[in-house]
Amino acid sequence: MDLKKFIEAITFLIISLILLNCSPRVAPTSEYAAISFDPRQLITPGDASVQSSLKTILADQNDVRTDFRRIQDWVAANVDYVLDISDYWQMPSETLTRKNGDCKDYSTLLCTLWRANGVPAGDVYVAIGKSNDDKRHAFVIEKYLKGKWQVIEPQVGGFIASDLSALETAEKYEITFLFNDIEYSGEPVWIYQKVRGINAAAASTAKTNEKKPLPVIYSFIADPPNIYAGKSTTLSWVVDGSTYVGIDQGIGGVDPVGITVVSPIDTTEYKLVALNDSGSVTSALTIKVTPVTSTPRPSQSVIPFQDDTQVPFSIGFTGWYTGNENVRTVNAGQPVTTRINMKGGSPGQCIMRVWRAIITGHDEIVAQWGFIHDGNSTTQQLSFAPSYAIGESGTQGYYVDLVKDSEQVWTMPNAYPPRLTVGPKPGFGPLMVSFTGWYVGVNSVYTAKKDQPVSTGITLTGGSEGQYTLHVRRDVAGSDQSVQQITFNYDGTSAIQELIFSPPYAIEEAGTRGYYLDLYENGKFVWSLSGNYPPRLTVTP
Repeated sequence: MDLKKFIEAITFLIISLILLNCSPRVAPTSEYAAISFDPRQLITPGDASVQSSLKTILADQNDVRTDFRRIQDWVAANVDYVLDISDYWQMPSETLTRKNGDCKDYSTLLCTLWRANGVPAGDVYVAIGKSNDDKRHAFVIEKYLKGKWQVIEPQVGGFIASDLSALETAEKYEITFLFNDIEYSGEPVWIYQKVRGINAAAASTAKTNEKKPLPVIYSFIADPPNIYAGKSTTLSWVVDGSTYVGIDQGIGGVDPVGITVVSPIDTTEYKLVALNDSGSVTSALTIKVTPVTSTPRPSQSVIPFQDDTQVPFSIGFTGWYTGNENVRTVNAGQPVTTRINMKGGSPGQCIMRVWRAIITGHDEIVAQWGFIHDGNSTTQQLSFAPSYAIGESGTQGYYVDLVKDSEQVWTMPNAYPPRLTVGPKPGFGPLMVSFTGWYVGVNSVYTAKKDQPVSTGITLTGGSEGQYTLHVRRDVAGSDQSVQQITFNYDGTSAIQELIFSPPYAIEEAGTRGYYLDLYENGKFVWSLSGNYPPRLTVTP
């Protein structure tokens, strides 16, 4: 061995020994089942190299993803996975320098970067999980994104892929340890309280050997199941008995009962997975997307461009503003027209999309239009009505992008200039509620029998938009009881809501004095029938 190679080998050995002695470790045979040091020292949001890397990650003003997702995707794309059989725990600064690590190192780096970017400590933890065959795995759990605890696999970037991988992780590994720079514990009760919000007794119950039934997916459908490119369809589902429900293709965690609008570019399968302590069930459906066809152009005596002399592809945005600074201001719900001018490039199938940028969670498409670009010059416009004002429901702004032959080829910059300013909907006056149920005319009141279905309803006009709940209550001595309710979204203009219930008691039975309605807006009482509840419902045995 020559002198130069000998010196390099000795230098490498010395550096390795220094790193091994300075960085925290666990016993080589423990497989980090129990951590023998304070792991909070691994999460270093104030480290200079972490702060420098965070600035680099967020510097690209043309990146339209949220900061949360940009950080996650950067970790996945810029760190190579290397299996570590020695259980050596790298500091985030080491992982940034080496550009490699295992699941522990990915997890501590991602948690550190999110904390450095302002994610609260109580919303993100590194988790150590244990499988049934005693295998250990490190991953991240967070509730910052959607307000509910979700598993994140830091090795996998992108919303779609990471959620698919996370579903498998959540099913396979039981969390045995949690930590960030503020808190850590391996106590099962503490972990259950953190990730499930239940007390010690409930945690003890959940740890028994009595298995609950698997979740039940009553329905998972698309309406319509077949669409043309550029159009949308509505997914709806009903799930019971689950602790987590998720849908792939970028949708992520959802409520057990819900709907969402999707706009796949081409034929796509959507998979719904429901989990609980006993396991998982899956349902899949396929949305068939038919490409948009163009009308053949009249033949022209034009020599087509060859690939090496093709006119460069350029896009100009000309929508919702005049000049450079005169940007339009609209109200939520007011139609807006946006347009783009395309020149040159190769012919292809295109989709122009309008997105709502959201502070937490992934951005959503609010309108889109499919068309064919002929390779020469094309002007396309799209009208949409912004649902939310700036700052409302996490709205940061609205922007436009373009997909050509299933690939995004252009997008407005991250700050969305020229930015569309959207204000709240104009007021429609005070909320007016009129009763429309269980009677005909003014004095013709129904007489219903106990347990007989009865239809009742209200008409709303004016007021503010929001989530409303209509209750039918039984008037009894003491605390009145809600015997039926319906929750709905109201747009602040006008709406009719109907509710069908079966009165459980006749008048004077079990202390029943009558039935009436009341209405709540976002949990706040706003209206009720009063006194003798005119027109009163008479209920007989």
